[in-house]
Amino acid sequence: MGFEDAMRVAAHSAEQAVRRAMGKYRDGLVTDEDDLTGVLVGNLDAEFSAKGAKAIGGLQWSSSILRHRKGVAAEEKCIGADMIIHVRVDTPIQTYSKAVLVQAKRQEPGDQMNTKERNDLLAQCKKMLAVSPAAFIFDYAKGNMRCASATKIAGSTNKDLYAACNWTAYRFFLELFRCPIGDPRITSAKASDLPVPIVLKLAGTGELTQE
Repeated sequence: MGFEDAMRVAAHSAEQAVRRAMGKYRDGLVTDEDDLTGVLVGNLDAEFSAKGAKAIGGLQWSSSILRHRKGVAAEEKCIGADMIIHVRVDTPIQTYSKAVLVQAKRQEPGDQMNTKERNDLLAQCKKMLAVSPAAFIFDYAKGNMRCASATKIAGSTNKDLYAACNWTAYRFFLELFRCPIGDPRITSAKASDLPVPIVLKLAGTGELTQE
């Protein structure tokens, strides 16, 4: 299988995990923002390592979750992120290790953020961007999730966060996996050291072709 096709398959797998997590939110099985982030990470972890290394799109994928102790997780305000997604891919044609910072919000399509909510979100975007340009906003909606760069959100006057987040979950993970987004300075060790409540590490290895 070619590299691009393998990354598309992996992105579709991530999309399925997102749909399951947002489905629980839609069905009222989870409501709090922090809990929903945990459910999302748990579903991604299960999707990429249900029984250890898992073959997806010709690569062997594995996943691990690092949770910081409560005292450190409480320092989220210093960075503005509540999750780090770290990805490492090792193939003969492409090798990289990088991560993104993520701040998650709950906003349904058409809902308008009030002044305080918008100011708080802008402040969190600026804090993340001070650490890395590879910073993103996830908008949790009932049954769906949208994504946008923190740079885009920080410069937007749109109070409808769902509309401002112009990427689907599939698009976000496709770009993350095939390499256009992510900060290589945030290594696995660096991600573990940053005071962010949850770090999800995904790793894919195997033999791929150019096409």
